[in-house]
Amino acid sequence: MGYLAVWLLGRPDTAMLPDLWPVSLIGVFGASIANSTGVGGGVVFVPVFNLLREGGLSALDPQTVVGVSFAIQCFGMSAGSLTWIARLWRPAPMPGERAAREHLPLVVALTMTGALPSLLLTQRFSLVDGQTALFLFKGFSIGLGLLLLAQLARRDAPDESSAGLTRMDRICVLGIGVLGGAATALFSVGVGEMLALYLFLRRYPLELCVAPAVICSALSVLAGVGHHIAAGQVVTEILVFAAPAVVLGGYVGRWIAQTLGAFRLKLFTGVWIVGSSLALVAMT
Repeated sequence: MGYLAVWLLGRPDTAMLPDLWPVSLIGVFGASIANSTGVGGGVVFVPVFNLLREGGLSALDPQTVVGVSFAIQCFGMSAGSLTWIARLWRPAPMPGERAAREHLPLVVALTMTGALPSLLLTQRFSLVDGQTALFLFKGFSIGLGLLLLAQLARRDAPDESSAGLTRMDRICVLGIGVLGGAATALFSVGVGEMLALYLFLRRYPLELCVAPAVICSALSVLAGVGHHIAAGQVVTEILVFAAPAVVLGGYVGRWIAQTLGAFRLKLFTGVWIVGSSLALVAMT
């Protein structure tokens, strides 16, 4: 229904479509990373679209890049959320899946309690312009990636027998929602990334780290995309190719996560985040 709305309400310019098919490849790659790591697709889409602009291959300004990233993630993160939920609530789940199934509703509820008002208020009242948001995105991404890589040095195995979130965990998750919601409003990256990183650092099972991060990212972009639609910052021609691609990426993301395992997943994610952000710094 969402994809049908892109065609009927967005009315894409068909003359532009032949030049935009490579967006499908970016979409599959970005959504696969996002839904296997809990790191939102904005970590891929924002640097890629900005790098294309700096290379003269795209005319999207930084704020439109954020709007397009929001819209693309509405498809990809939603598909990934449904895939994770179907996996976790299957018969005979694995130990990590049982832990995720037990604690996921609370984690999502606490995170979104902080994230939704923070995101909507930041969108409404923020005075940060597109270039400033891009500068903040670079710093945020590099810091996030370095933290993830630094955590790998501990080589701690996930604690499959975790008794669940402590009182301090619940306070931290609520705070992550507030900070992550504001960050997501500014550059479409934040709440899922911060939540996944915190849960990884706390050595929770991979499924409990990734699944709620994917779901919170999906809920955040669905809540915030209306702001960008109203501002005319969603390019429907890009969505024509990106939407089906990210749905596919959302479907395979869960399989990638459980195949790679926590260590390789975090290593790949950290290298990508730092590398793409440094490339963006070098070009801008």
